[in-house]
Amino acid sequence: MVLLSASTLTINPSHADMTASEPAQPLESEVAQMGVGNLVDSLAGQGDMNTLLQLAELAGMADTLANDGPFTLFAPTDQAFQDLPQSVVNALTDPANRDLLQDVLGMHVVPEILEANDIGNQLLNTLNGPVNARVQGNRVNVGPARVIDTDIPADNGVIHKIDTVIVPGDLQSRLNERTTTTTTETETTTTETTTTTPRPTPTPQAAPRTFPVTW
Repeated sequence: MVLLSASTLTINPSHADMTASEPAQPLESEVAQMGVGNLVDSLAGQGDMNTLLQLAELAGMADTLANDGPFTLFAPTDQAFQDLPQSVVNALTDPANRDLLQDVLGMHVVPEILEANDIGNQLLNTLNGPVNARVQGNRVNVGPARVIDTDIPADNGVIHKIDTVIVPGDLQSRLNERTTTTTTETETTTTETTTTTPRPTPTPQAAPRTFPVTW
């Protein structure tokens, strides 16, 4: 894994006569100077994070990643989403569970720029709570995910590619609760329909008339 360090800006000749009373300008990192578009543009340019882009759009977070910042985005690959159980994918893409999808994606976004060499053994304060980062040699883990590519630049942040989707610990229980509630409501509706629908009352039929048979 290649770690980018902050670079020193070369002073332009026009700035050489700055007076001591003039405040110094903060140095920008090498990543921040690249000028490659916003986080959404950078994701699209990678080619293997299209699922994340689609889910960000579905969750209503694409505009935030494009216009706000600065952010550090730990971006799961398409394969990482494919490794999720299909039932979880189906639930997260259900418009009724948009809040759960936002919670999942929020765990991948830190509202500050953290380049690879800024990350240590620490708690990262994501948009949806803390996630533990661990560093062992050149290996960096964020939650259950391993960072497999670092310091992908964007104008409003930086992207680190990861191999696993980070999900809240209570995601499955929340999904189960919603499934149970939906099933109960369906059963209640079915029972009410069966109870309140009157059965048709048979119409009395007149007794057949008989005639004497004459031979």
